[in-house]
Amino acid sequence: MGSYLIGMYAKCGSILNVPDVFHNNYLIGRDLATWNTMISGYSQNGWAKEVFAPLRQLLDENLIPNCITIASALPACNLIGSLGFGKQVHGFSISQLLHQNVFVGAALVDMYSKLGVIKDAENVFGVTTEKNSMTYTTMIWGFGQHGMGEKSLSLFHTMRHLGIEPVVITFMAVLSACDHSGLVDKGLKIFMSMERDDNIKPSTEHYCCIVDILGRLGRVAEAYEFVNELSEDANNLAIWGSLLGACRTHGQFDLAEIVCKKLDRMGMEKNMPGYKVLLSNMYADEGDWDNVDRVREEMREKGY
Repeated sequence: MGSYLIGMYAKCGSILNVPDVFHNNYLIGRDLATWNTMISGYSQNGWAKEVFAPLRQLLDENLIPNCITIASALPACNLIGSLGFGKQVHGFSISQLLHQNVFVGAALVDMYSKLGVIKDAENVFGVTTEKNSMTYTTMIWGFGQHGMGEKSLSLFHTMRHLGIEPVVITFMAVLSACDHSGLVDKGLKIFMSMERDDNIKPSTEHYCCIVDILGRLGRVAEAYEFVNELSEDANNLAIWGSLLGACRTHGQFDLAEIVCKKLDRMGMEKNMPGYKVLLSNMYADEGDWDNVDRVREEMREKGY
């Protein structure tokens, strides 16, 4: 029951209730599952520093951490930027023969990648014998975040060749890698293969990533055509908002006006003030005060 209550409070974001439930549970015994739930709850809610005390305490109670303990504790190292503690947890996982577990392996790759030690992440990935789509996806993300787009693509193709099916988040990882490395055409090719080869319907995040990929290299008109041809159910605020951001980056004023009108027609009253301010700021950056006044007058007329 204690483990269940701790998990419930953590998932609801009521992390302040966790210590009370945990310590009250002492009278009826605290097993490893209870400790794991507490560690995971702290980690998932961003209370990274609070993770380490229960980790030490469970050892004091002669409990042996398992794969769940390790995989739950490692993200806390990312949050506080503690490579030293991460290496200690890694070393402990090796001593307990837990480092080959698929969840621990992915968590280690993620930790080293996010802490900037991509070579160590690659080494962990290489020696991890138990790999699944999560392991590959984490390494693809890592390469991508370090500007190693070609390595991300190579690993993505290796994954497919080995018969490991990519999942929704895998495509986000590889598209993001293409975005960071300017691999526009390769990114578009991967995107086109999602539904055709893997029966995965692109999400808003995938569409936004394509807009970012095209926009990053100034292919804003192409990004507009891409968004404009999307089906009605894929047409939403976030995608057009990403396009407006690309318009500002590359000074595409006429296109920005078109995008704002499109957003207006979509009935996005709640968010329109922000987009109109962005358009106004575009003109202000160029010293075009007539258009700044025009956009602001439009905002006043609509009650923004």
